[in-house]
Amino acid sequence: MPQQSLVSIIIPTLNEQNNILLLLENLQKPAKVELIVCDGGSSDATLEVCHDFPVRVISAQRGRGIQMNTGAECAQGEIYLFLHADSLIESRVIEDIRDAVSLGDQWGCCTLQFNDSTLLFRVIAFLSNLRAKVFSSCYGDQGIYCERDLFWENNGFPETVFLEDMEFSRRLRSQKRARIVNGIITTSTRFREAGIWRSIYRNQVVKVLYALGVKPERLWQWYRSEKQATLCERQ
Repeated sequence: MPQQSLVSIIIPTLNEQNNILLLLENLQKPAKVELIVCDGGSSDATLEVCHDFPVRVISAQRGRGIQMNTGAECAQGEIYLFLHADSLIESRVIEDIRDAVSLGDQWGCCTLQFNDSTLLFRVIAFLSNLRAKVFSSCYGDQGIYCERDLFWENNGFPETVFLEDMEFSRRLRSQKRARIVNGIITTSTRFREAGIWRSIYRNQVVKVLYALGVKPERLWQWYRSEKQATLCERQ
């Protein structure tokens, strides 16, 4: 595969007007990329912000798996990179992904760091990166990339209401190990808004129950209700 393969960057959005501005500004630097925002019905100014950038905006039924698959169906690139809207990428990420795929590493993710340098967030990032490297378990906030043919051979992301990234990783690591490249910076806001320790607790419970076979729909109901209870307590 040529070193300058087109990379389609696919961003699922839902009311991300503040985050998407920073990300799209960040993505003006890489060469030979295609930017696709797949929106799940935003009611804020997300779409208006996108119109100020060279980005293709499409609409889809709400749900990250559905939105990312819809974006991939419209993509022209040989490589897909799926980014959350609250992320920023380091300058070498796109070239490192191209290099990895050209060497036969068809999928993987990026190392993670937070825009908060306190010890707790450094530990969370370290453990996330260790999990990805050791177990080839890549989560969406780490920016999952995949060669186009491999993506569609595995039917893309499962269109579940929750945990599409965990199931996608499970499918692919049974065939090929993930290659981890540098690097993504993500915001700590979602942890702080929902309570840092409670967020960690929720995430770990979900992982364990999912590994034990609990369906994503049931996990989503519990996760959403528990998160809402935390937010109410903090008000």
